[in-house]
Amino acid sequence: MGISFAVLTAAALIATTRASSHSFSKRNSTIDWFSCGDLDSSYNAYNLTNVVCGFYEVPLDWANESVGTAKLAVAKFPATKERWGTVFGGPGESGVGFIFEYGPNVSATIGGHYDLVSWDTRGGRGHSDPQPPACFNSSDELTQFFAGTLEATGLDIKGKLTDDGQVDEFYGHVDEMEKKYRALGQRCAEAESGKILPYIGTAATVRDMVAMADYLDPGVQEINYWGFSYGSLLGMTFVNMFPDRVGHVILDGCVDPILYYDKPTPEHYANNLNTSDAAFAGFTDGCVKAGKDGCQLVQTGNETGADIKARIQGFLDQAHDLVEAGADMSQTLTSAEFRGQILSALYSPTNWGKFATLTASYGQSLQALFTNATVPDALAAQLAPLKRNASLTYEGPAIWCGDGVDAGNMTMRDGFDAIVQASENVSPFFGPKWWDIPGVLCFAWPARAVERYTGPWDNKLKNRVLVIGNTADPVTPFKNAQLMADLLGESAVLVRQDGFGHASVAEKSTCTANVVGKYFEDGSLPEDNDTVCEIDDSVVLFPTSGASQ
Repeated sequence: MGISFAVLTAAALIATTRASSHSFSKRNSTIDWFSCGDLDSSYNAYNLTNVVCGFYEVPLDWANESVGTAKLAVAKFPATKERWGTVFGGPGESGVGFIFEYGPNVSATIGGHYDLVSWDTRGGRGHSDPQPPACFNSSDELTQFFAGTLEATGLDIKGKLTDDGQVDEFYGHVDEMEKKYRALGQRCAEAESGKILPYIGTAATVRDMVAMADYLDPGVQEINYWGFSYGSLLGMTFVNMFPDRVGHVILDGCVDPILYYDKPTPEHYANNLNTSDAAFAGFTDGCVKAGKDGCQLVQTGNETGADIKARIQGFLDQAHDLVEAGADMSQTLTSAEFRGQILSALYSPTNWGKFATLTASYGQSLQALFTNATVPDALAAQLAPLKRNASLTYEGPAIWCGDGVDAGNMTMRDGFDAIVQASENVSPFFGPKWWDIPGVLCFAWPARAVERYTGPWDNKLKNRVLVIGNTADPVTPFKNAQLMADLLGESAVLVRQDGFGHASVAEKSTCTANVVGKYFEDGSLPEDNDTVCEIDDSVVLFPTSGASQ
């Protein structure tokens, strides 16, 4: 039997009332620290011997502990100086992985006086239990289920979506995808992991963090936090659910909380792409500026950024023609696959030089396939890491849809409309995409979180928080940071980092680092919202041979 939306909605209202006064002091879970290499041997490669891991147990339902417990995988990068407390780091994916990827730099930026702690969220990627929801038993089962649909092929087009009747062809898949996603929702509800879907959500994760804070720093009222990407939404939820617990908090690479919680999930999409084209222009213009020695996409040395973009569009169009001709694309990427890779590459500007090389290799692979019907092994090996592998788990939809509005307030057609409208009005280049779009399947998702926080967003906070946004962030536009700061009013200060990439850690800015360091040192922040931090001159996005980044 599927899970009833009516029952979940009522449960959410009850849980919001009951859990709001829940006492965290009754928790008696402890963390027994051990080497993170015992959790996952891949962490040994980072050679961070000071980082330790453990598990912390929390209730699945903070309003009803009889439901059972979750076991959270936690990682700690210890303070390198006299310890002043804990700072929680909130990433969009695995928190344990975040500690290994960013721990040393973040710890140094906040001054070294704090333990930096993060965790794999319940039902999210990583090592926590419950694991991400799984709706298929094998990749073959998933492949067979979606064979021949947009979920398998992606949105593979030529030129713009609005060219040559492609919009009508796209809309022709509405009924097919509605049928598939409703069947998917039923599968997810009936799977073993369907039992935990109501207990995956942001409000529960906020309570998990507060409980860990009470354990790690007993008797300390103020909780410190630096949240990136989805972590900014987690932070925004935390400061409004627990305004009296706010210590030093940074919201970075910001998500629009109004869209996220209060609007049908397909409406997020256009917002996500608001400054994607600006980030892409940074890539193409930077490529031209670097010249042949720094960017392999440059051919004559007289190109403009628009020429580089047109060259990449040519690759996508050629890939589309090959698919239409029935070519074997297993040794390269389809147009749909590579379009998604371009957007992902914009998150990390310091890797743009490497991605330009991969893009040039992609063009060579297509030409080889066109002329010889085969891709040389060396090129295929270069591109293999970019090839899309469908995920067997649904942690993203479980959180987006669990946190979002009632499924009855959206349709499959809404998801298609969101893609078409974004392609027409926001980004003709990145809008035509099917995979990894928040919420297109939420109309068929079988559960909502038993507790959801939907405001108010303007609570008076115990301490002022710092909000940071990048000028050209490819997925969380600066206007989201402005909105968060505006909603929090006098409780927040806004800083704009004038750079590219996702969140402030995408590029080095000594100016931003100094603002952050001063904030964690003594709580001081800029007086107004007019601070603009430039990227350091030492940052080279397309280094020539022998140059360092």
